[in-house]
Amino acid sequence: MATSIETPLPIDAARGGTSGRPSRRVLVFSSTFPSAVQPIHGVFVKERVRWVAGLPDCEVRVVSPVPYFPPIRAFKRWYPLSQIPREEVVDGLEVVRPRYFLLPKVGGYFHPAAMARAAYRTVAGLDREFGFDLIDAHFVYPDGVAAARLAARLGKPLVITGRGEDILRFPQLPVLGRQIRGALAQATSLVALSSEIAEAMRANGAAHQKIRVIPNGVDCEKFRPLDRSEARRRLGLPEDRPILLSVGSRPERKDFHLLVDAIPQIRRHFPDVLVVIVGGQARWGQDYSAVIEERIRANGVADYVRLVGPRPPEELPWWYSTADLFVLLTSREGCPNVVMEALACGLPVVATPVGGIPEVLGHQRLGLVLEERSAGAAARGVVEAMSHTWDRAAIRREAQRRSWQATAEQVRDLFDDVVGSR
Repeated sequence: MATSIETPLPIDAARGGTSGRPSRRVLVFSSTFPSAVQPIHGVFVKERVRWVAGLPDCEVRVVSPVPYFPPIRAFKRWYPLSQIPREEVVDGLEVVRPRYFLLPKVGGYFHPAAMARAAYRTVAGLDREFGFDLIDAHFVYPDGVAAARLAARLGKPLVITGRGEDILRFPQLPVLGRQIRGALAQATSLVALSSEIAEAMRANGAAHQKIRVIPNGVDCEKFRPLDRSEARRRLGLPEDRPILLSVGSRPERKDFHLLVDAIPQIRRHFPDVLVVIVGGQARWGQDYSAVIEERIRANGVADYVRLVGPRPPEELPWWYSTADLFVLLTSREGCPNVVMEALACGLPVVATPVGGIPEVLGHQRLGLVLEERSAGAAARGVVEAMSHTWDRAAIRREAQRRSWQATAEQVRDLFDDVVGSR
């Protein structure tokens, strides 16, 4: 079996032994999960699972379905799917990846059915071998809907985590909404990453008592402030220019093009500003790389933007440490890990007022929440934030209060309640 880069847990989280609690065996079901081929795809899911698995008396197996695609190199966007290992160990987690067929364009409507059908044999086999107590599904659609089919067939309790547009946007789409509401009704318990997601669950028929808000955490051992001069030299960035950093893949909703449009206004106050965007093409939905590049040309700011492309997770703390400010102009979000990672590196944040961002940036000493999502608002917010003196040590201390360890313990308590209620 292939093995990805290992990130050891702190000793207190990794130790075995008994805690006096009954042992919980958890089957994680998530198509969004890192692999040796796509190591940054779904890192936020993997981190929560990894920390839960590191708690005493918790055992975890991961099933991560992958769409079937033939190994044809000419299809550069989809070819990597054919190279993802069917079984591997990712940061100590055993992952199995059944393949399922997904028709282009119309396949999204039948996505959960195809996923569940292909995964059933794998999941049933793990039940015989592992005897899991519950299914822990990530993203309401398609994974949560597919997991609901599997849980019903196997008679298992089900926990579904809503993470963003899967619950904020998808319920309004034809066909998908009915499936999503059915899965919410069936689930034993629901996890929302933010109050906004919890409200969306209630608006789609989920019982209030089934919902718990458990935000993402951050690994403060991995994400920590590093020497800025060394970071800039290491990554080939100029030492004498103010740097704005943004991190993420490039679908439309991330709105990197708005940040590019804001550069001319920002340059009136900071003429040498450099915007660095770390992240590659969007795996799902329309990729906006061409739009971002067109906006760079239209604004004449090629000397003020660097599109770095995807970088390995272990390199990200160096990128955060190069910057003066982290900027996120996303239009839809759950609880964005990149914001938490930036704060853990002592980096102030300017971001749009969506998802769990206002909750994370609840203290003004951490950054600024924009009044709206626009290039003008972004420019004004960046100029204000760049003109402010930030206490980076205080930002770091606040992030340390939101560790993955604390998140994992809340999730484990929820699992105990779910299994104990049967």
